[in-house]
Amino acid sequence: MKNKSIYERFTLKQQIGISRQAEAMRTLNSELKKSQELVQQLTEIANQTEIKIGETNAISLRSSSWYGTRVQEQLETTKNRNKFLQKEVDDSKKMLAKAVHKKNKSEESWHQYEASERANKEEKLDREVADRKRMPRKFGR
Repeated sequence: MKNKSIYERFTLKQQIGISRQAEAMRTLNSELKKSQELVQQLTEIANQTEIKIGETNAISLRSSSWYGTRVQEQLETTKNRNKFLQKEVDDSKKMLAKAVHKKNKSEESWHQYEASERANKEEKLDREVADRKRMPRKFGR
């Protein structure tokens, strides 16, 4: 098995980190989507719980008020959660972009290192060939 360079190992380590961050971001996006759907449902419920004119008595007025209050509390809580999740998603996107940029720079360094190593090997081989040509031959012609 070929020994991997430090650059290659570092790049692989960064790729694993990027994969983890991307998975976390997918989870956050999923939670945000669910929360947004919940806000929509709660808004629809709040709109449906309007007091009907003509058919009201004290008990129905009290229960409608209590129910409406609970729905509004849930709606407010869910909206706050949406704001928080949106901020987390935005932060996660920024961190992921930074990690990808860092990985790309690491890969670039790795490729530059490999190219310089290849050039050094070729130069060494060329010197050896040149030295062989200059050496007097003991055997032969």
